[in-house]
Amino acid sequence: MSLIQRKPRPLDRGQADFRDDRLFIVACDDTFAPKQYFSFFNITRVQVHVVPTQDGSSVAKYVLGRLLEFECEDDDELWMLLDTDHCTQGNHFKGFIQAVEEAEQRGVCVALSKPCFELWLLLHHADEAEVVSLSNARETESALRTVLGEYNKTRLEKTDYSLNSVRDACIRAEKLDRTVDNGYSPEKNTSRVYRLWKAIAAKALPSQLPDALRGL
Repeated sequence: MSLIQRKPRPLDRGQADFRDDRLFIVACDDTFAPKQYFSFFNITRVQVHVVPTQDGSSVAKYVLGRLLEFECEDDDELWMLLDTDHCTQGNHFKGFIQAVEEAEQRGVCVALSKPCFELWLLLHHADEAEVVSLSNARETESALRTVLGEYNKTRLEKTDYSLNSVRDACIRAEKLDRTVDNGYSPEKNTSRVYRLWKAIAAKALPSQLPDALRGL
């Protein structure tokens, strides 16, 4: 039986911002960082609409539920960004796997980060070899703070995440992910947000794709 009862909530496609664009609807288990992060980028003819956690419901099935509330068109892509620091531990694991399996059945892509989304942000500035020993979200945020001088997930700085650094992060993350089991309970650190960026680059108009994203 399905975990989610879908209730269509269409985006307003009458807005100029969405008309004729390739749309990515991305639900996450974080309230602040991913929404700010993706707002920094303006890719011609591509819109990334991030659905953050606003009520504290960061469990995977609720992330999926928020995502499936949106009515989509055929060329839209649905994604979930999930962390392992609170989704794959103890009693949460069974529900996490059920939600991921339903996501796959519904054509939703899942980009997992172990231990957390901050690992993805850190890969904009640090080689993959420098992140493998981080054991939890606290250590990862501390490492990011050391690299940037400060880090507050409620106030990301756009200047810390240029498109060139996005490209670096994609290369590093993909290289790192090759050493990790492709399952949804990875034993080693990884971030699969690079898969979302590769999908964005593939949907953008080639003639208008920023040079930094070519060849992803």
